[in-house]
Amino acid sequence: MAEEAGRDEWNRTTALMALVVNIMRDPQKGKSVTPDDFNPYAVKVHKPIPIVPLTVLRDVFVKK
Repeated sequence: MAEEAGRDEWNRTTALMALVVNIMRDPQKGKSVTPDDFNPYAVKVHKPIPIVPLTVLRDVFVKK
């Protein structure tokens, strides 16, 4: 119950934080933010790092 109250407070706080940042930002220089950018409880999805075969790296970095 206490954790849910904390999540609820963070949802409200991060919505206000995102609102202030989006109001103050320069639309030509940056992109808009979402409340999940500030929320410590939000689940962030990481993109997997592509696996590159060593032969490709050898071809790129080893001079012949």
